[in-house]
Amino acid sequence: MRSIKSAERTLALFELFTKRQRPLSVGRIAAELNIPQPSTSMLLSNLLQLGYISYDRFARTYTPTIRVALLGGWINHRFDQAGGLTARLKDLQRRVDETVFIGIQNGAHAQYIFNLPRDKPNGMQVVNGHVKLLTGSAVGRALLSLKSDQEILKLTHRCNAEAGEARLRVVPSDFLAIVTTVRERGYAQTRGDITPDFGAFAVTVDAPHELVPIAVGVGLPIDRIEQKRDVVIEALAELKGVFAEYIAPEAGESQDSDTAA
Repeated sequence: MRSIKSAERTLALFELFTKRQRPLSVGRIAAELNIPQPSTSMLLSNLLQLGYISYDRFARTYTPTIRVALLGGWINHRFDQAGGLTARLKDLQRRVDETVFIGIQNGAHAQYIFNLPRDKPNGMQVVNGHVKLLTGSAVGRALLSLKSDQEILKLTHRCNAEAGEARLRVVPSDFLAIVTTVRERGYAQTRGDITPDFGAFAVTVDAPHELVPIAVGVGLPIDRIEQKRDVVIEALAELKGVFAEYIAPEAGESQDSDTAA
């Protein structure tokens, strides 16, 4: 149990650095992660020894090292041919001028793993690591559209069982019709289904075959949905097309070579 807690704290630490994007003191880290300062000091000491963070003894602050960036370097490399995932998301955000995010499936939930917030009135706020039911989120509905109807029905029952409020439960047959519409349109949409006053559009994006499926979404206030619908849908479709062109063939080639080996 202690090792699990240490792992959670380590990941939370690096997500904090991602959010703040600057050196942080042990006190600031302890306060933001809500863990005791002695435990924070021990965690930082271990990571310092392993070379994942560095310490400025004059400023008394800690910073992640290049070793952290290299951990996921191979994943970013697989997206490079399509112009880089982060770069493409930034282009998407500039085009739609709203919050952009990535989500994956985590059990019966869609989990946000990356977001680019838009600093504007009533902009949608997304927290990395936060989860929503697959059935109630645009990201979740987009990801479910990749599955068979049988799998969708099983996950729908699971979502209903885990829903904390009656309003979050869905009728399986009705929800299956929603996913059918997602497949036909090529995108998923919500409109205040879980988060009042906010809606979202999402599409699945081809990823290297070693990775779990991902969905890219755009979140915005309901009162801006009609105004921006066409722009958002077009931008998401173009993003999906770019990755389908570059990632899918590469994944197929890799699978062929693995089979040959």
